[in-house]
Formats: sequence, structure tokens, C-alpha cells
Amino acid sequence: MRRALELAARGRYSVSPNPMVGCLIVRDGNVIAEGWHQRAGEPHAEIEALRDTNARGAAMIVTLEPCAHHGRTPPCADAIIAAGISRVVVAMRDPHPVAAGGIEKLRQAGIEVITGVLEDEARKLNEIFIHAVTHHRPFVLLKAGMTLDGKLATVTGESKWITSESSRQRSLELREEYDAILVGAGTVLADNPHLTRRLGLSNRNWTRVILDRARIAPPSAHVLTDGGNTIHIVEDVDLDALLADLYERGIHSVIVEGGSAVLSEFIRRGSWQKMVLFLAPMFVGGVTAPSIFSGRGVAKLMDAYSFRFERVEAVGGGAMITAYP
Repeated sequence: MRRALELAARGRYSVSPNPMVGCLIVRDGNVIAEGWHQRAGEPHAEIEALRDTNARGAAMIVTLEPCAHHGRTPPCADAIIAAGISRVVVAMRDPHPVAAGGIEKLRQAGIEVITGVLEDEARKLNEIFIHAVTHHRPFVLLKAGMTLDGKLATVTGESKWITSESSRQRSLELREEYDAILVGAGTVLADNPHLTRRLGLSNRNWTRVILDRARIAPPSAHVLTDGGNTIHIVEDVDLDALLADLYERGIHSVIVEGGSAVLSEFIRRGSWQKMVLFLAPMFVGGVTAPSIFSGRGVAKLMDAYSFRFERVEAVGGGAMITAYP
């Protein structure tokens, strides 16, 4: 199953809105075929593994429940039954209400099915897909580069570059995994960023979302004039309503990159699923310097906005912290 998860991860930049899935076919303890879902709309991992393989009597190891519905591709469960597979080992059930049901179909056909093998790892791999299909909202990642005292810029607004080149590279890699990026108009006014993908790892659509309630984004800003896909929101919009609208537009994952007011609002409302912080080993100080969390503070520690560190890595002389609510 660990090998199947490794195969699944190869689709990280190309399968959205589908999940990443990997599959092995095993006979007498030997792997005789491998497959993974390579691109949305193309054959699923099970079909890739079954291609040109005599699988009769063999076992299949797959990271997600084989689909039972006919979408852009035929049901994988039917293909598994037709191939004569005798046993299927599944990491996790499919949370998608339309695609689910493959396990029951396989069992009804007399195939032994084992579930829950490395399920936690499988769920972590597809955390974006699971959240989106379960809540009908995009998975929200908060991302920031900041100093050790939590500042996003100096008192004069200087922020290039707080973090190292290695940290910026990791940040750009994250963009390749997500469907959209969201910033406030203050960031557009101060930095005039392009907010583009630059690494060529993903060919999926990329959307920039600009929150501009005060209507301060310059008409000449790169994000409004470069021909890329930008959603420019100038009205006062509730965050949940905004996320619901983005999901309806086919956006299943969003990176929120700032500035301070926008990040603070997402934190205050609990409207996020993951946080990645690039921490630079420096202090800049300044009461008026923008920080990752601003505005009215809490009076008691028990009221703090808490989260848990999942992983801390040394990156380019600084640290990359991955956290969850």
C-alpha cells in the first residue's frame, strides 16, 4: 500500500478535481502491474494497472475505493470484476456520494475486499479532495512568509525578501497544487504581484481572487491587466458565501497569501484547513508593522486561536511550519 500511495502522489499536479489514486496488482507476492491516475478525464489507476495484464486470480491494492459510476470514464469496479481479480485491498472508502459504492459491488460479485490499510496516510494525501466533496467548499491553505516576531513586512511596508530563495521555491511549488490564490487589494496596491504559477508543474486552470471592498486595487495592476483569470470582488462578501461561490465555479482549493487583514479574517472565522508558514530568523519589530494576525486580541489564553504543528522543517536557513486547526 505504501508503494500504491507513492504512485498516487505522481498525480499531485494534474488530477484535480479528481483524487490522487495509485494501484498495484499482485500475484504470489510479486507485483505484476502498477498504475496511477495521471490526469483528470483519463483512465483511473485501476484501469492503468489492468492494461495488458492477465490479472485473473490476482490481488489488487488500491489507495481509494474503486468507483461504481459512469462519469468521464467507465466504472472501475466493473473492470475489476471482468478481469477476474480475487481480492481487493483498499486504503479508504470514496467520500464522493456519486462515485462511492464500488466496494459493495465487488463484494456482491464474490470478490474479497479488505479496507482501512494505511487509511490515515491515504486521507492525508487526498485532504483537498476529501474536504471539497464533503463540505462543498474549497480546501483553504493559509500561507505566509514572516519574521520570528510574526511580521509580514517592516513598518515601511518592505517585505522583499523576508524569506530565503529556498522558501520562495517551496512556496511556488504549493501554488502548483492548488486551483486558486486569494489576496486582499492592499497586497495588490503595495506589491503589484503577478500571482502566477511559474514552475510548469501543473496545466490546470489557475485563478487569482482579489478582495477589494475598499476599491483600492489600481486598474493597471498586473492581476487585472495581464490576461490571466482573475475574480475581482469589490462588494462586501461573507467568507462562507465567497467560498461557496468559488466551489460552484469549480475551484476546489485556495491558497490565501495575505495581507494581514485577510489572513486575520480567515483565522478569526476558522475558515481554513491548513497553514504553511515560512519563518525567517530575524526580528523587525514595530507596533505598526503588519503581522500575520492583527486586530483586536483575546483577553485570555483559553480564547486563543489554537492550532497544532504537524511538521517543522529547516528550509534555507529558516523554518517551514505546517499546521492544522
